[in-house]
Amino acid sequence: MKNLGWALAILLCLLVLFVALIVAAVLPGPAELERGGVQLNELDSRPAEQPSQTEEPETLGELRTVPESTDAGQGYIDGLTFLVDSSAIGLRDYALLTGGTATTQVWGSTAGNIPAGNLADFRIRYQAEGTEISPIEAAAKAQPARLVIILGTDGLDNVDESSFVEGYVSLIKGIQQASPNTVILVCSVSSVATSYSGVDGVNANTIKTVNGWIRTVCMRTGVYFCDTASAVNDRAGWLDVDYAAANGKSLNTAGLQRILEYLRTHAV
Repeated sequence: MKNLGWALAILLCLLVLFVALIVAAVLPGPAELERGGVQLNELDSRPAEQPSQTEEPETLGELRTVPESTDAGQGYIDGLTFLVDSSAIGLRDYALLTGGTATTQVWGSTAGNIPAGNLADFRIRYQAEGTEISPIEAAAKAQPARLVIILGTDGLDNVDESSFVEGYVSLIKGIQQASPNTVILVCSVSSVATSYSGVDGVNANTIKTVNGWIRTVCMRTGVYFCDTASAVNDRAGWLDVDYAAANGKSLNTAGLQRILEYLRTHAV
């Protein structure tokens, strides 16, 4: 009996020890409670939160169109500066502005064309100094009161929407920074005549698409959109033959005069 009692006592002690070990394994110790149950090495091993790499999409502003106004007169035209490609370079080459072919009002390339895919980086003939500089440099020098931009018809077969819009936006933002008080009017581009057969394959639908891109540019930069093309295109969207130069794409003297008349009656 004595031996049986000792055996039961030993078994009871082992049972108590077993239960104590289980409790100790489950419950946190005092040091862990003070640290909130988080080990320092656990903090070090946790991946740091990374900032979101997704940029918010750019919000388009309202399209600021130029409404019809009373005739602002020749004085208004004399106060404008024009940044143009081959479609409107006749403003300089046909001597339609004050100063004739040497006018300082027209910023265009020496050859006349400005590829639509290079709108973020091109040079113009700066007549005031007889040098070739970027339009942003020209804006910094001249600080024009009003800048009328007619770009987007040259080299359309080598440009897509993204490169066109991004290049145009970059150009305008550069001008805004260089000359913050300049009022910028970006014009729709005139179409081509039905007889046009250029290798770039441009037609009325192409020009309609490009003018949609130009509206996007205006909404992204906050500049005015001036629909000068409506003054020279016919109802079907083609350039009126009365306003087309021999190449079927550029504006002739009558077409450019019509553009100037439109600007006089849509003054800002």
